[in-house]
Amino acid sequence: MTVYFHSNVKDHTGGEGSFEIAADQAQNLQELIDILGDHYGPGLRDFLSGEGNCFFLVNGSGIAATGGLRTPVGSRDKVEILPFVQGG
Repeated sequence: MTVYFHSNVKDHTGGEGSFEIAADQAQNLQELIDILGDHYGPGLRDFLSGEGNCFFLVNGSGIAATGGLRTPVGSRDKVEILPFVQGG
C-alpha cells in the first residue's frame, strides 16, 4: 500500500511525500498510524490521532462511512492523509 502525505502533514515526515507499507503490516488505519508513528516518531502519531488535525482518504473515498480508523486497508490501497483547512 502507498501512503501519501499532503501539505503540512509532511512537516511531521521530514518532508517525505509518500511511504510504502508491506501488504501484511497494517489491517486497518489505526494499525497504519502506529506503523507510521514507529517510522517517523511519536509527533506524527499524535498528529494523525488528534481530533481535527487531518482526514484520510482510502482509494479516493473518505472514511466516515467505512469505519473511521477501523477502516480496512490492503496491499493495493492508496491512502492519502490531508490536513484540515481552517480559515475565517
